[in-house]
Amino acid sequence: MDGAAAGGTALAARMVFSVPSIGRPAPSLDFETSVFKKEKVTLAGHDEGPAQAQNLRDSLAVAKSDIVVKLSIRNTEFVKVRHTVVYCPVWAIGLRKGSRSFDEARAAGFTEENGTLGDIWETVTGSDLLLLLISDAAQADNYEKIFSHMKPNSILGLSHGFLLGHLQSLGLDFPEDISVIAVCPKGMGPSVRRLYVQGKEINGAGINSSFAVHQDVDGRATDIALGWSVALGSPFTFATTLEQEYKSDIFGERGWFVNLLVDC
Repeated sequence: MDGAAAGGTALAARMVFSVPSIGRPAPSLDFETSVFKKEKVTLAGHDEGPAQAQNLRDSLAVAKSDIVVKLSIRNTEFVKVRHTVVYCPVWAIGLRKGSRSFDEARAAGFTEENGTLGDIWETVTGSDLLLLLISDAAQADNYEKIFSHMKPNSILGLSHGFLLGHLQSLGLDFPEDISVIAVCPKGMGPSVRRLYVQGKEINGAGINSSFAVHQDVDGRATDIALGWSVALGSPFTFATTLEQEYKSDIFGERGWFVNLLVDC
């Protein structure tokens, strides 16, 4: 789909997908909004968190959604991790109070005064979709508590498959009563945001993403994953598996890329 075929807008250029033939139309922001509008979504994030939260917020605004963005302050054991919490019809972001990230969030329009701040764990507990974007180390340290706060038939969303590898190394697996999906932008958080903004002026700008459905308990997982990717502004989204994603990512970042720097 080129810009002209999709109405000639920069936004339309970000609705291009490479997905398996599964008998459904190409996703659009209308599709994405219909996926999320009845969901309570929590996004907990580190590097990717702020970028993804802002992209999701802006995409919903373009789609003329009445969903608003809310920030949630964390007062829990996640001592060194930035958190972004998002839920519908209110999208929420949680950050460590007093941190630089907290100040940056306020500068972006998330404030206690306008009612866009709250408690992270109360939000997580009732969420239909948890986008877990905290660091690998934080996932390894906190996965048991995270799982214990997720309700049955909710969805765990990841942007890196490390947690699967960690669980496999311990002979464990994800809880059987939740779905597990991934949308993995092929760039770091600042680039995800910068190219999304650039894409408003230049057709095709944005970060491509892979998506995976690792576990689907109620048939919603694929739609949710594709809706998430649309809202991030990915020009192309291609299918993978969670295991393939984390193995290729670790090889690229820990093997090939590090060796390249050494050679340089």
